[in-house]
Amino acid sequence: GSCPTEARAMKDLNPRQREAVRHLDGPLLVLAGAGSGKTRVITAKIAYLIEEAGIPARHVTAVTFTNKAAREMKKRIATIVGEGEAKNLWMGTFHSIFARLLRYEGDKLGFPSNFTIYDTQDSQRLIASIIKEMGLDKDVYKYKQVFSRISSYKNNLITVKAYFNNPELIEADEM
Repeated sequence: GSCPTEARAMKDLNPRQREAVRHLDGPLLVLAGAGSGKTRVITAKIAYLIEEAGIPARHVTAVTFTNKAAREMKKRIATIVGEGEAKNLWMGTFHSIFARLLRYEGDKLGFPSNFTIYDTQDSQRLIASIIKEMGLDKDVYKYKQVFSRISSYKNNLITVKAYFNNPELIEADEM
């Protein structure tokens, strides 16, 4: 059927794009070249899921490459489903979505909801200030090397406890 919401969501789409938007039975891959309307299709699809399929916006997750793209898509969706509903979408970059998730559910992992995320520069500045504060020789304890070492341990899922229970790691750091 066709209703005003569906008409607004699909007015600029070709028949194949409309087919993709209406598809609700299982996964769907939209494979198309640059400038072919993928964002339009995804935007219409999300509006369709909310308005036509009755899926609550808070149950829709859309991962984009940039926060700018997410904001633009959310704005387009809001014109179709309304601002109140669009704000409930889980839409953004991988990092922004998971930061939001941690703010909501982080307490289950022991994180406060008001945590701060440091980028590389923030982390390196903090390490440099700790080295200085502890009176360590900055030519021996180079902040970028310390940062790199910590990063390597994190990437290998080595916790502080695991580090201190592994004499080989401690010994390697003493060299």
